[in-house]
Amino acid sequence: MKIIIIESFFLFAFANIYAQNNTVGVLQSSPDSYLGYTFFSPFNSTNAYMVDNCGRLVNQWNRGTRPGLSAYFLDNGLMLRTYKIDPIGPFTSASNAGGLELVDWDNNVVWFYELNDDQSLSHHDVVMMPNGNLLVLTWELTYTDELVELGRDPNEIFSAGFMWSEKILEIRPIGSNEMEIVWQWEIKDHYIQDFDDTKLNFGVVSEHPELFDINLPELNSNNSNSTRDWNHFNAIDYNPELDQILISTRNSDEIWIIDHSTTINEAAGHTGGTYGKGGDILYRWGNANAYDRATVASQKLFGQHGVNWITEGEDTGSIMIYNNGNGRPGTDFSTAEVLLPPQSDPGFYIMPDEDPIGPENPEWIYDGDTNGPFYSPFLSNAQRLPNENTFINAGSIGHIYEVNMDDEIVWEYIIPLSGNSPVPQGSNANNNSTFRAYKYGLDYPGFNGINLVATETLEPNNNPDPCDLVSTEDIDVDLLNINHIYDGNLKNLNIYYQGFYSLSLHVFDIHGRMFLQSELSQGENNIDLSGLEKSMYVFTVSTDSKIIKTEKLIIH
Repeated sequence: MKIIIIESFFLFAFANIYAQNNTVGVLQSSPDSYLGYTFFSPFNSTNAYMVDNCGRLVNQWNRGTRPGLSAYFLDNGLMLRTYKIDPIGPFTSASNAGGLELVDWDNNVVWFYELNDDQSLSHHDVVMMPNGNLLVLTWELTYTDELVELGRDPNEIFSAGFMWSEKILEIRPIGSNEMEIVWQWEIKDHYIQDFDDTKLNFGVVSEHPELFDINLPELNSNNSNSTRDWNHFNAIDYNPELDQILISTRNSDEIWIIDHSTTINEAAGHTGGTYGKGGDILYRWGNANAYDRATVASQKLFGQHGVNWITEGEDTGSIMIYNNGNGRPGTDFSTAEVLLPPQSDPGFYIMPDEDPIGPENPEWIYDGDTNGPFYSPFLSNAQRLPNENTFINAGSIGHIYEVNMDDEIVWEYIIPLSGNSPVPQGSNANNNSTFRAYKYGLDYPGFNGINLVATETLEPNNNPDPCDLVSTEDIDVDLLNINHIYDGNLKNLNIYYQGFYSLSLHVFDIHGRMFLQSELSQGENNIDLSGLEKSMYVFTVSTDSKIIKTEKLIIH
């Protein structure tokens, strides 16, 4: 095994910051934060941005349209983005989209399509599948006669004579601006109702949690269009191992899982597919009152957003939820939560005959730090990072956190924008909401072949280098003599220190996971690295408050 040390490595993102005087941009960071790049597409901006851990701009996509609402940086190096266009049909919502686009790193459009006609409109969210197809949330008009036949109470139908029914389309992009629908699922195929026994779907709601009550009233979630948009899907994710789709259903304060392995005909029915239930709900959680097995007082979710499967780490297979907290008993506050659905076998969820669907509580909840709970009434998401930290976007206030498993904030950022306009340091940002934000590691495949160059921070007015905001002891790095002992097998890292201040050594892998921590003493320090596998690592030498040296370590 051989070791190579590369001097002056550029990983400034390990800098230790407590920028208490900052009002925007990076407010704090530490070596425990995940080494990566943060991506966001603000709600009222026509641009999307990528910044490093110091808040320096790495890329900016100038799109000319507002997002509608989601945007992602994909592992193929493209940005998948929804965008707003004027709807042809009667869809009046801040959540409108209509446009879908794939854009490269240099802001060139690779593919686009506008899913917008007098009967339907895409909205909120889209997810790319491993085969390159897209799953798209879509509204479709359903009119009074059909709604009444399906069992809807005529007195609860929007006065204009229609409602917005939810549909999920799987589309295959073709060429530069065409597409083909290859699969679809519609909520109106999976209703139940106990209002009129002469109409379709009549039954006992509590006996059929796999179906949705078409007469379920709006509960605690705020939604200005609840008279017509009574489901309000606001997030979608796909699990390729299970071939299942995860949905956030805001107005009933639930998450649902449905089967994607069905044919289109099976998706419209109640049998078929890998899990034998056709397009019915395989799993639901958050509000057992929605299927008449509990009171509203037992509700768990309150206007949630940004649900997704966790794909790495100890919680792989669990579900991350941003629970906005609209209408909680008492004071509204938000939480990030990890849910582990009970299963008899992978993808086969346990649905009790009479009791609420479990679990009773999430596996993990983050509700704020020592300064108290945080709150974002709308938008928002959370992401479990490879180093087990959790990345939390309080979207309505443009405030992004990263917390470790001890609930400590290790990175914090306020989006320094008002629309497209940068906000100077010392001012307070507003109009900086963002639907989603994500962090991508240095080894993320989407960065392959891309020259990542950090420039200035988004906030202007001669802002100081955010990674040097803290003034601590001036330590002459020449007092550090770093080398290695190599005799065919890596033995140790040798550091000779001639100074007087207390120093620490930290060794991280490329994912930002810390493998080793050691205090350095005056004189010779021999650090045993024999337990490290062949890979690339980063080590830092720091005081209690500032990193003074960062180097890359390649073992092969």
